[in-house]
Amino acid sequence: MFLAPIVADTFKPFTVPAPIGGLNAYDSLAAMPEINAIIMQNWWPQSYGASVRKGYIEWTTGLPSTVETLAGWYNLAGSQKMFAWSAAGMYDVSTRGAVGAAIVAGLSNAKWQTVIITNAVGNNLICVNGADNGIIYTNAGVARLVAGDGIVANTWAGLNPVNAIQVTVHQRRLWAVEINSSKGWYLPQDAVQGTFLSFDFGPQFKHGGYLQYLATWTLDDGNGAEDHLIAMSSRGEAVVYSGTDPVVTTGSFPWSLVGVYFVGAPVAGRRSFAKAGGDQLVLTQQGLVSMTMELVSTKVENKEVPITSRQIQFLISELVATYTLLSGWQIVFHPPINMLVITVPSVVAGGNAQLAVNTITKAWTQFTNMDAACWASHNEQLYFGDYSGKVFQAWTGFSDNVLLDNTGGEGVTTSVQQAYSYFGGRSNQKQVGMYRPTFITGGVVSYNASIVYNFKEEDVAVPSVIPTPSGSLWGTGLWGSAFWSGGNNVQQSWIQARGIGVAASLKMTTLSDCEVLWVATDYTMVQTRGVF
Repeated sequence: MFLAPIVADTFKPFTVPAPIGGLNAYDSLAAMPEINAIIMQNWWPQSYGASVRKGYIEWTTGLPSTVETLAGWYNLAGSQKMFAWSAAGMYDVSTRGAVGAAIVAGLSNAKWQTVIITNAVGNNLICVNGADNGIIYTNAGVARLVAGDGIVANTWAGLNPVNAIQVTVHQRRLWAVEINSSKGWYLPQDAVQGTFLSFDFGPQFKHGGYLQYLATWTLDDGNGAEDHLIAMSSRGEAVVYSGTDPVVTTGSFPWSLVGVYFVGAPVAGRRSFAKAGGDQLVLTQQGLVSMTMELVSTKVENKEVPITSRQIQFLISELVATYTLLSGWQIVFHPPINMLVITVPSVVAGGNAQLAVNTITKAWTQFTNMDAACWASHNEQLYFGDYSGKVFQAWTGFSDNVLLDNTGGEGVTTSVQQAYSYFGGRSNQKQVGMYRPTFITGGVVSYNASIVYNFKEEDVAVPSVIPTPSGSLWGTGLWGSAFWSGGNNVQQSWIQARGIGVAASLKMTTLSDCEVLWVATDYTMVQTRGVF
């Protein structure tokens, strides 16, 4: 049998876009799209490239312990407040600086659930924790919600506010979840005090369990947009009702059961859901579940692809299985940058991480080095509280942990391994000669990179130093002969590769303290061919 000699092709150029498809823990390594990534930390996937996530700065310091809750309040005149719960107190953290004295003290815990309901008086922030008298914040300031006749100011009848563990607003009604029960309680429309009536969701819980939370969901089922109420059981049944008043079961908009959907047991705590656009997302042992998807086959014509965790399903299932009983899970939607963040708690100090999705492109990524215990989207900004008694403003600047006096800070580190590419041929060997990532930056990005072949493991060290930008400081160089720094520039440098294989993947770490957008990576390579 004669074997024809294997002939090497000449060097050929290839360009692979940055992983704008995001993190992929679902597809086979051998069949993953090139625009996905096997590892993607602290990169934010966008339609035109992948950018290094922004940094964070100290906002408020000096709280006594872990900041476990953040909540914002607005009045109709535009005034805004943000509050933090830490140890036994509630604190005003509206302005940047050291925290003052607690505005409410003597609390049993710092895990509070909050909601804003608007009525003729203004915007009312309602706060409950299932152990203490509730808290209400209005234009008049802070007050306590206590058991009473429902007529005296700030009193509740029917439901003792001490037993309320979670609150939501549905069809202009304040609803509250009674701790360790299957009952939801509701007030007349627009009321923040009065006599509560109860509705027992328990008969719909075929798997048992208690009512973990209530959430409102805007659903367009062909008859116009309507708000539906979701009652989530601790055993994973989402019970959906339409209507405005459980007492009214006839007429044009009666209280009626839409359906019961098993979506998997929710993770621990009362913060594992978020409303994003017209969808309601719930985090369960089955991953991030879109309630819109649950009804697609029966009632809803889905006009767009909803947000799901399919692409990271195995990863999120593993995390939920490992940490499902930890209470630090939270979902927060931040509309200004179309970002949904899921905090994943850890048993290791400093080990909290986040999974984040671009709600426009539906691409996922992972954030690290932000040890967030809780989140809030407030005043068009994103904030988190940590375990050392600090509140940080996130997604600002390009350095992590900038101090109150705007000193200190450290560059943002990233790690990525792009999906393997066969560069147009699945059977022939490739040898990358040189490669160059293309960055658009406002400074200089330091990076280490390697070409990994045939699904092997290889470590790439994180850079330790950010290079000083080349060029003259403004006003120090000779006009007409010096290179003037400033503005965005394109950073490209060819790197010599080593190794050979059928499939190749770029693995890279970066360190930067400036704006960085990764656009694509160019390759030159030799591909072998031969006839057998």
